[in-house]
Amino acid sequence: MSILRTDGQAALNDLLKAARETIDHYRDATELVDEKVASLFRDISRERRGFIVRLEEAVRASGSLPRVPDPDKEAGEMLLHHVAAMIKSDYAPDVFAQRIDGENNLAEQISEAKNTTIEPPTSSLLEDFAHHIAETIAQLQSAQDQLPPQDK
Repeated sequence: MSILRTDGQAALNDLLKAARETIDHYRDATELVDEKVASLFRDISRERRGFIVRLEEAVRASGSLPRVPDPDKEAGEMLLHHVAAMIKSDYAPDVFAQRIDGENNLAEQISEAKNTTIEPPTSSLLEDFAHHIAETIAQLQSAQDQLPPQDK
């Protein structure tokens, strides 16, 4: 194992870290929304965990070690969300916007990883993950459209 990471290893690790962050943010967001939306967020997180396991395996197979999110950075972001939720009476649209932005960030990370040299099994994983992200964005947008008018 080399101290220096290849572009492919770095891109996979960045994607893995971002995917882990999304799970943490979905879990935290369940405290800021009603039970129906919280259930959707838990379902998305459950599906996402399977991709994280596969990404960890791909990172290890590439000869690198998986990275983890910065807990202090995440705690600060989540604190800001909770403060904003206390100030606003209808924070649900903000939560959906944040989660959609997070999914779009993952899609960008996948594009970056695809532009590096990676093994074919990992290419397939990236395609599967990109499909999952597109479905997740569609689910989030659909749920957002179902918010009561005062919450949009």
